[in-house]
Amino acid sequence: MRTFDDFLYVCNTKVFLIAIISLLTTFLCGHFGLTGDMPTSLIGIAVVFPIVFSINTAFQRRDRALELYGVINANLVSIFFNHIHWCKYNKLNKKKISEELKSYILKLLALIKKDLVNESKDKKIKKEIYECFSFFANKNEELRYVGITPTEIGYINFYLKDVISSYENLSAISEYRTPRGMRAYSKIFLNIFPIIFAPYFANLNQEISFLGYLVAFLFSTVLVILNNIQDNVENPFDFKGLDDIDLDSDNRFKSVI
Repeated sequence: MRTFDDFLYVCNTKVFLIAIISLLTTFLCGHFGLTGDMPTSLIGIAVVFPIVFSINTAFQRRDRALELYGVINANLVSIFFNHIHWCKYNKLNKKKISEELKSYILKLLALIKKDLVNESKDKKIKKEIYECFSFFANKNEELRYVGITPTEIGYINFYLKDVISSYENLSAISEYRTPRGMRAYSKIFLNIFPIIFAPYFANLNQEISFLGYLVAFLFSTVLVILNNIQDNVENPFDFKGLDDIDLDSDNRFKSVI
């Protein structure tokens, strides 16, 4: 049942609109005798290949985003555990330090989510995120005063570096997606496809009754559904697609610590 619901999600009114246009132009071409054979391979080269390529690239970005968000969670947990469990540091208000670190980590993850979801590229959010990074850097530096060796501090600074690097890569995925030229090209050819190939579909009707209408409906429906899938996976952070990343569910620190 869920599979059927997911199919209906990508099968929107645009699917039926393009299908109706395809059927109508096929009828008009048959009515006025505008029929002829056309190379069907052109459909794959001009429309199918660009859409499928874009879908594959979008899913790769989504998988990469999941990996990067996992790295952020893992390194923040490592920073948290190192600060509260190193024996020499435990003597100095362990509970207070634990609550302070936890508060800043949750704040940082909330800001990262807000930055990824927000498409306005608000620099204020990024500034707050880097203020959190600065807080963790200062906390790491304070470890020098409780007997932690420079080598050990170097390890924990490496965790912080990984968090910053992963965040910047996530931010790039959020801001830069499929090239706009590729998306515009695919959408234009998708919309003019029913008109261009209408003579071919009308020609099929002369061979077998209503075959042209069936082929026109199938071709237009499949292509528009593929385009809708591309739109759904294009931005993995906008909470509009079936496969978007749930940053709350994947926030391991919030759900476990």
